[in-house]
Amino acid sequence: MNTMDLTLIFLLTAVGLLHILFCYNAMTTKAHISNFKRGVWCGLSLFLGPLGFYLFQNSLPLDTLE
Repeated sequence: MNTMDLTLIFLLTAVGLLHILFCYNAMTTKAHISNFKRGVWCGLSLFLGPLGFYLFQNSLPLDTLE
């Protein structure tokens, strides 16, 4: 393995962990939303990462967030 392979493996692992962390944040949020919406939020966060997390969060009414 050369340096480029190691760099690629490191970056893919870091991006994967980032997506998992945003999914976990969506799952454990204290927002008052239904389980279906929470599942959609988790799915978007898992597949799109921070983009999906913040897109869905911005679509929520402010009174559901604490």
